[in-house]
Amino acid sequence: MSAGTEMAIRARGVTKLFGRGTDQVVALDGVDLEVAEGEFVCLLGRSGCGKSTLLSMIAGLTRPSEGEIDMGGRRVGMMFQDSNLFPWLTVEGNIHLALRLSGAPKDQWADRTAELLDMVHLPGMQLRRPHELSGGMRQRVALARSLAQDCQILLMDEPFAALDAITRDALHDQIERVWAERRLTIVFVTHNVREAARLGDRVVVMQPSPGRIAEEVRVTLARPRKMDDPLIATRAAALHDKLDKYHVIAEQGRTS
Repeated sequence: MSAGTEMAIRARGVTKLFGRGTDQVVALDGVDLEVAEGEFVCLLGRSGCGKSTLLSMIAGLTRPSEGEIDMGGRRVGMMFQDSNLFPWLTVEGNIHLALRLSGAPKDQWADRTAELLDMVHLPGMQLRRPHELSGGMRQRVALARSLAQDCQILLMDEPFAALDAITRDALHDQIERVWAERRLTIVFVTHNVREAARLGDRVVVMQPSPGRIAEEVRVTLARPRKMDDPLIATRAAALHDKLDKYHVIAEQGRTS
């Protein structure tokens, strides 16, 4: 990061403990992380490394046991692996709820909803209900709902993990486009090395037991990127080797 770059997220000495006494688990231990304004950062790691726990604390859904996280008052939106749409509401109703919570004037809701659905390539879908949509379409609505909150920071917790490869690739293109158009800061959790190399400006590799940041890798490939690009495959292979290395280190730490 260049000198003078403004930080959207600063985490200092973040530790998270679960349980008490002999049952206590250290999910995260002394994590320091800075994310620059407008940066796309992927948190990469195997299950149990604390990446979703860290994201949850950045979102304010849970508090650190130690340390602090500062976002300078920026508005935060979050997407999960499941779209979490309200099934009894239409697409329009789900987005209107987010607009109401953000304080948007009611007379703007219809226009804003149409604009957001155009942005995620779902024009005219206002009156559909979630059960009428495919998994990929539901995730697009979830993205539109997050953007309806006028968020400056978008947190994404493996939002495409349950989708087929073709749908996932299409959504990668869309999130990259929305990120650029809205000048968002994105923190994206994944265990998929190709996804991390495809999307991230920077990949934060996490080590488990307890969760720590092991290494940070810059991805300097030009955008837009494609998943089948040989350069993506090369970077993904290098990231996979790093995950293997830190998994071995963690296993050695548990048995020593």
